[in-house]
Amino acid sequence: MRQWMAYVPLAVCAAAAHAQSSVTLYGAVDSALTYSSNQGGKAAWQTYSGGRAGDKWGLRGVEDLGDDLKAIFVLESGFSIETGAAQPANTLFGRQAYVGLSGRLGNIWLGRQYSMTNDYFVPLSTSVMFAGGLGAPLGDIDGSWNYNKISNVIKYETPVWHGLNGSAMFSLGGTPGDFSQNRVYGFGAQYANAGLTIAAAYMNMRTPATSIYGATSAPVAGAAFSNPVSNPIFSNYVSAASQQVAGGGARYVWGRSQIAFLYDNIRFLDIARTASNPHAPANAAFNDYQLTYGFNLTPAVMLGAAYQYSVAPGSRYRTASVGGAYLLSKATYLYGMGIWQHASGVDSTGKQAVADLFGLSPSSTANQSAVRIGLRHLF
Repeated sequence: MRQWMAYVPLAVCAAAAHAQSSVTLYGAVDSALTYSSNQGGKAAWQTYSGGRAGDKWGLRGVEDLGDDLKAIFVLESGFSIETGAAQPANTLFGRQAYVGLSGRLGNIWLGRQYSMTNDYFVPLSTSVMFAGGLGAPLGDIDGSWNYNKISNVIKYETPVWHGLNGSAMFSLGGTPGDFSQNRVYGFGAQYANAGLTIAAAYMNMRTPATSIYGATSAPVAGAAFSNPVSNPIFSNYVSAASQQVAGGGARYVWGRSQIAFLYDNIRFLDIARTASNPHAPANAAFNDYQLTYGFNLTPAVMLGAAYQYSVAPGSRYRTASVGGAYLLSKATYLYGMGIWQHASGVDSTGKQAVADLFGLSPSSTANQSAVRIGLRHLF
């Protein structure tokens, strides 16, 4: 009943090398129309690529090596349905690109992969249930929706034992003479039984400006820094020596209903005071709380509502959202959502906090609302 809400695409067989191996082509195309009440002081109508979840295509391969051991690979590319441009820019397989082995002792994957927060937080989130990127907390600061696709990763996942499994990852920074720069590691675990899912994860990202946000050079205290993050909620903290994300939550499904709660804590530690953030604090901590309810009105119609409360240094953000979708087929659905955010206090730049929903430009006031309708097709 709930399979159309999943963010994992339906796959079709594209080719087969021989009886024991296969290559699958899969992907998703998604285009939306968005109205926003205030971006820089003006209302806006915009087309939007990936309004429910990102546009992508990929190849997934499996070869049976015998004795319950398989070789696997995934090559996954993101793109904009509106322009055709690669997302992230200047990448071929910017979402995922890894090879590995799967067997009785678990799975090991090598290459570019999603973070632990994406793996374990997304299934519990407002974003995946109905709100897409607009529902991501505080500009997706926890990496649970869009950011934190990590390069140079070694990831291990345990087998499932009585509903419980876990995973750990490590990314080498690759900086000569500095083992810690750009180093990323994390771990997570999940328990699933009947309608209950419980999950938790932790990520530690050294030099987040370059390791996850795409800065061309690491920030240096007192020097000029080209900050890749424009979101005022946390932009002045990106020059931190490390960023940590820890959290967890649960989802329970019964009948035609499901309810989910997700909490995470984000910390920027040892923030460098560059020329662009000379008054930044030494550390900054955020706490985000999400409560989401979904209801299948019919097998083809899903409705949802959610509330988020986010605590940032010196400011607070309250976000309410409603949404739904109509399943046209197993692979195609229409969706719609409405989201409102209110900010109070002072943001990371030292100015009056303004609302800033993910994927939009910041509001000029404490409030911002958006309505989005779109069509998504999986293949």
